[in-house]
Amino acid sequence: MSQADSVYTMSRSILIGGPAVRRRQFVTGGAAALAGVITSSRAESVPVSTAPDPVLVAIEGHRRAFEELGRLLAEQDAAERELRRAPSGRRTELEAKLAALCEAEGTLGRAEMKASRRLAITVPGSLKGAAAALQYVRECYEVGQYPLYEEDGYRLLLFSTERAICAAAGLAAPNGGVDSR
Repeated sequence: MSQADSVYTMSRSILIGGPAVRRRQFVTGGAAALAGVITSSRAESVPVSTAPDPVLVAIEGHRRAFEELGRLLAEQDAAERELRRAPSGRRTELEAKLAALCEAEGTLGRAEMKASRRLAITVPGSLKGAAAALQYVRECYEVGQYPLYEEDGYRLLLFSTERAICAAAGLAAPNGGVDSR
């Protein structure tokens, strides 16, 4: 869902057992590796910022866009069920309602995709933010079998998270590596 740029379509049968599982395992494995690499003594030596972590803002932005899209899709489903059961006298009215809901899906879908990309490229300001980003992506998948990112999105997310970890660990931040359009 987070890959299309100009046309938004959503399939209700999003890769339940295929490559998404491997990506999910990769992300959750990355979180486990992060926990092993950053020891508690090292994490305690990292200065704590009082400013809100930008990745938390990006997570909340995606959460709102995704929930709004979910509500619209539920409305579409309800309108479609109503249309199937409707007597012929109401069909024109209900078809117009369903068409309007389908039209709105494109706008909301693009907003969700932008929020998803914003989240992927946002460099967390802390280790807690990095962990929150990885957790959010994992939970999106666990809740609805929804892979928030495909290959390029995961690469962006991992790159931005790597930069946060390097900053917290006092390591040189990687340059480039991923097209950050």
